[in-house]
Amino acid sequence: MDRDPFFTPAHNAFRAHVREFAERELLPRSREWDQRATLPRDALRLMADAGVLNILGPTYLGAQALDYVSLGIAIEEIAACDVSCAQIAWIQNTSSHFFPGWGDETLRRLYRGEAAIGLAMSEDGAGSDVSAIKTSAIQEGDHFVLNGKKIHVSITPGADVLAVSCKMRSAAGKEVIGMLRVPTDLPGVTTELMPQMGARAHSLGIVKFDNVRVPSDALLGGEGGGKALMYARFNVSRCLSPLAALGAAGAVVRLAMKFAREKVVFGRPIATNQSVSFPLVEHQTRIEAGRLMAYRALWMNDQGLDACNDAAMAKWFGITSGIQAISDCLPIFGANGYLADWPIEQRLRDVMSLQFTGGTINIMKVLLVRQLLGNEFAGLRA
Repeated sequence: MDRDPFFTPAHNAFRAHVREFAERELLPRSREWDQRATLPRDALRLMADAGVLNILGPTYLGAQALDYVSLGIAIEEIAACDVSCAQIAWIQNTSSHFFPGWGDETLRRLYRGEAAIGLAMSEDGAGSDVSAIKTSAIQEGDHFVLNGKKIHVSITPGADVLAVSCKMRSAAGKEVIGMLRVPTDLPGVTTELMPQMGARAHSLGIVKFDNVRVPSDALLGGEGGGKALMYARFNVSRCLSPLAALGAAGAVVRLAMKFAREKVVFGRPIATNQSVSFPLVEHQTRIEAGRLMAYRALWMNDQGLDACNDAAMAKWFGITSGIQAISDCLPIFGANGYLADWPIEQRLRDVMSLQFTGGTINIMKVLLVRQLLGNEFAGLRA
């Protein structure tokens, strides 16, 4: 890794630490957590002890105040062992960092692995179109009254507190998008699991809010700041999802290379067949290219540069490359690649889930069309 331009010796030491931790503590439990299909509290505690839930937070609260490149390193190495844990780690880090207003005690509990934050953004008619949300928060005295329904809510059931996007009225009477801090044990909050194909330990759920009374000081990021907070987080999280995909894909390609060198058919290792060896080196090349794109975008974020286009390109290229690499490696293992006893099929299921986090793959292309060709060619409303 020393040849990569974005990494310092401290980054390389951190990578070695996270890799050793993930291989020792997460990989042996990955199948169990996938089958359990609920938030693994034991994984939260393990990741907290390893220092991967407090990468971005302030030191006075017990966090490390590291950079976005360090977070990318952690996500890549964790995903090589368990994609669900990687998703959980990046949600905890980015949500606590980009959405101000959680309160010191909530952050301390999160950094210790004692609490989990979930994101409640999507609705039946509002996914990538953030402005189309219908969940509402009406101020009554010193409380907001929250009503609505969210779907694809991360780490749900299981999250202790949610960041909930909602429509509200500003002091001037204008309709704006805000973000509220909502504990999941408040009266009127109900949750339901949405069973999914992969990344099942990073559970997704439905959350309904029925006249939920939330204190006015639960506003995250100030009045009407919800959309800006989400977009700022997107520029980083869209670099983390491809690194998760490529971390998992890299693990599969390395395993496939080992298998191809050792598996003998018709008297010689199958790696001597170019139909096996060529795809492996091609996918390794794409993995390296995708990593560099994602880390460059993270580095740009660290420098305060606009990484919107770079993050969108990194996400589209990295995730599609990761999925294709694992899919093409699976038949190299023969029928074993399809068996649940082998890790290949779970990693394929898990990585496919990354297509939908923080905007779909096609939305990334729409964003790039808008930036590179012009708004009039993007097919979006004015």
